[in-house]
Amino acid sequence: MKIILIDSNVKDVDKFCKILSTNTNDFKVTSSINEIDEKDVEVAIIWLNVPKYLDQLINLKLLLICGSGIDHIVNSPDLPRNIPTLRLVDPYLRNRVTNYVLRQILKHYFPSLSPFNEGIQNISGKIDNLNKPKIGIMGLGMIGGFMANKLIEVGFEVCGWVRSSRPRTIDEVYIGHNQLKDFAKNCEVLVCQLPLTKATYKILNSTLFNLLPNRAYIINVGRGSHLEEAELISALDSEKLSGACLDVFEVEPLPLNHIFHTHPKITITPHIAGYVGADTQAPYAARIITSFYNDEEVVGWVDYHAHY
Repeated sequence: MKIILIDSNVKDVDKFCKILSTNTNDFKVTSSINEIDEKDVEVAIIWLNVPKYLDQLINLKLLLICGSGIDHIVNSPDLPRNIPTLRLVDPYLRNRVTNYVLRQILKHYFPSLSPFNEGIQNISGKIDNLNKPKIGIMGLGMIGGFMANKLIEVGFEVCGWVRSSRPRTIDEVYIGHNQLKDFAKNCEVLVCQLPLTKATYKILNSTLFNLLPNRAYIINVGRGSHLEEAELISALDSEKLSGACLDVFEVEPLPLNHIFHTHPKITITPHIAGYVGADTQAPYAARIITSFYNDEEVVGWVDYHAHY
């Protein structure tokens, strides 16, 4: 029988196995490689590390990665680059990050509307006549693209910046380094939702901050290594930026003596914008696996040449 092998390091692995088993009747689902014949494994699911046993799975057809980024594993020599690989960016994760960003925008610009409990779809009427900031999103992938469309639905004007030219779901999109200045000058709120690569490392720096309108607001839900921390502090202290919300950090958990804890213009949260859990990812994984075996279109494929 065909086997789905879930690495034991996947969050809530027992629950993941149970949910996936009930949604994939054509497969046996297990988290124990010692109890199976390796040649029967056709799908593997991993998370924070790349297990060395992957190269033993000679009939592996699909590799699924929990989480929205692969920067922590993309350079692993144990990652089988000849196997179709997909990130499990499920709909709940996309909604959660989008709602997080919306809450932070409301908190900064319209504190009387934050926090809200009625849901993102009911906010638009409350901000129709307000002076809304223009939002720029760096990265229009599965999360960033979803976020852009939802914020437009709410009533915000949104533009995006991406590194490569391909069809996008919003109209105002700037491409590549040559258009970064034109993008940045429009962004009263700058949201970083980029993958972490050599090209995006420390991209949130003084050069970019100086291109933004005065008193712009920064939200980083990408990776901590996107940010030059000292240059953010300087931009805040000089009032070039009005504030920043940071959910990700170069060192996590954030050290207790870090200046971010006490800086009056910085809001910090402990990497909670997104969510990785069996209750949302396992049903999504089941749909992805079914679609893959039925030759149906799926999204989230890893591009090893782009490193994300």
